[in-house]
Amino acid sequence: MIERVKTVALWNYVGWNRMVRKTKYNLKKLTKTPSKFGLLSTLVAFSPLLPAHTLVLKESDIFGELPSVTSVSRLKQNPHTSPASVSVINQRMIKASGAQTLTDILALAPGFQVFHLNSNRQGANYHSVNNQFPNQLEIMVNGRSVYLPLLSTVLWHTLGLHIDDIDRVEIIRGSNSATQGSNAFLGAVNFITKSPMTDHSWKASAIVGSMNSQSAQLSHSGQFEGTFYRFSGSSETNDGNSRFKDSHERNYINSEWIWSPTINDTVSLNFGVDQGYTHIGYLYDYENRFPNGERYLAKQNYSSNYQHLRWSKVLNNDKTLHVRSYRNLLNLNESKPSIEDITRFITKDEAISVNLLQNNPEFRGYREHGKTSLWDMELAIEIENKTAHSFTGIGIRKEKSSSPVLLQSGEVSSDKFRLFNSSEIHLLPKVIINAGLMHEYENNVINATSGRLGVNYQLLPQTSIRLGYSSSNRLPSLLERNGNYTILPNRILERENQELNPEKIISYELGIHHQLNKLQGSIDIRLFQENISEAIMNFKEGMVGERRNIGQWQNNGFETQIKLQPSNTVWLLFNYSYLNNNVESWNQGSAGIFPDVQLAPRHTLSSLANWEARPDLNLSATYYFMDDVLWRRSYNLLHQPKYERLDIKLAKSWRSKNSQIELSTLVQNAFDNSYQTFYQDHKFDRRIFVQLNITMD
Repeated sequence: MIERVKTVALWNYVGWNRMVRKTKYNLKKLTKTPSKFGLLSTLVAFSPLLPAHTLVLKESDIFGELPSVTSVSRLKQNPHTSPASVSVINQRMIKASGAQTLTDILALAPGFQVFHLNSNRQGANYHSVNNQFPNQLEIMVNGRSVYLPLLSTVLWHTLGLHIDDIDRVEIIRGSNSATQGSNAFLGAVNFITKSPMTDHSWKASAIVGSMNSQSAQLSHSGQFEGTFYRFSGSSETNDGNSRFKDSHERNYINSEWIWSPTINDTVSLNFGVDQGYTHIGYLYDYENRFPNGERYLAKQNYSSNYQHLRWSKVLNNDKTLHVRSYRNLLNLNESKPSIEDITRFITKDEAISVNLLQNNPEFRGYREHGKTSLWDMELAIEIENKTAHSFTGIGIRKEKSSSPVLLQSGEVSSDKFRLFNSSEIHLLPKVIINAGLMHEYENNVINATSGRLGVNYQLLPQTSIRLGYSSSNRLPSLLERNGNYTILPNRILERENQELNPEKIISYELGIHHQLNKLQGSIDIRLFQENISEAIMNFKEGMVGERRNIGQWQNNGFETQIKLQPSNTVWLLFNYSYLNNNVESWNQGSAGIFPDVQLAPRHTLSSLANWEARPDLNLSATYYFMDDVLWRRSYNLLHQPKYERLDIKLAKSWRSKNSQIELSTLVQNAFDNSYQTFYQDHKFDRRIFVQLNITMD
């Protein structure tokens, strides 16, 4: 243990000067306002350099971790200095909620729309006019984008990531394109994994439950000659819904390595492999084609892998060089439909079905089939002095995709270049200016510039006010530009569309953050107006489908997140969002004519209460509410009714000196109020899971 502390101290020495400056600031603040928050900030700033026994903080001493984030502007900030509203969901909250999927975690942030397309396909979005492929939200793992160029979305089950791998999630509520680029058009989410330096030496878990779910996960952390490492692997299966048999199987392994070749250098390497299968399909009667009560689902095999390298080098007391490079690769193999499938669900005529397959040997029912890769490299310099802190860099991204059914022209590719800067300027003792700028250009043909300006005013030591403005653009994806089509007799032809323009959003916001020192919590409020124009939508005219810049809507509203810990044994989380979504009527031809109505839920709410009845007994309850909504891809313009859901989790633990065993039971939708989630035929009913965790240090 002493050797580990020494190595951690050496590794953290690269940030010594920065911590000293932060500590001086906290000490100065502490002398003016003797708050627990200021004292803890000072102690935590020094904690990596102290022996293990010098500082012992238990989770019960404060609600979660100190509010420090990096995903908003690449700079280390807290809610009082950040240019945007950000929710931090930590391990404690994830564990108490009983989240079973990555998207479940996002329901613990205000304004997020979380839904299931079927038993094993999830989606998540923020303030969007939604469909089954959300395409305006950047999802990252340790800063690595996992957005898919081939489908213009994220496939959550292919990321090589497990709930138990996550340390915390930073959720930026509002456009973050000025920092993270085009895909962060409406917001951004960064899943940050557990550090090999702080995780348990060994951890094993197993889950059994509804839908014949079975999963097992094993992780190990340690160090070897000054290098910290962590391995994690998981295997999971379930049978899916009893009506549709949309089963799922997945196996993955990932690893992270951290080492310091010199006192000024820190290098980390992440890599992983994920493979398995799931079922895809539309759980509604598409144009009255399906036989009564039946739906066509296709099995989709997948395999993915990634590599992610980060290097930080301290140049002097004020400057740090950052280099990052990563590569993602995904292969999707949708099963071919049989002649019987095509006849039963599509053509109604066997002769036509035979002819269709003869002329289109690569035909797939849902066309989610192909290969895609992404390679990204970034070089940046971070500069910090007494009055300013900036992060400036350049980057290049190469995307490639091929699909015999989506992109018949063969492999398509794109080279994107970017220049960016984020700056935090301490203009006055109580005033901070945040500015961000990102310029992207693609293949020397199309470009997009996104900017953000924020003014933070420290009204009181515990209260800050933020005014924000952003103007952002989103470049069309590979699929949107190349996935247009014409259906000829017995053939489908894909073609390119060079006339697409970037999507645009202009947003204004007022943010208020107040620290509740006595209750060890906080209140975060965001009032916003978002104007979206030139949104890319699919227009169908006869047998021709084409992406066009025809979408337009405005979002107005407010949202709040409240965290409270009234005692050492009880803590509470509350989220609420009011969204007035005003859609100007637009015509997508036969793909849909959408009237001037609300196409996003007006009210969403989630709350989480946790009670540590005894040191070895924990009870938590999570409540979700979503207003009725008319999803853009719900077809026949049928509303999804509002729903309420209550999840309850009870955990009992047994502890020894170096290990812990925990047995927990989770009941999702405890009152069994079965509700529709996205598609009309997909119902979420009561589900029960039992989990066993074993940890050893």
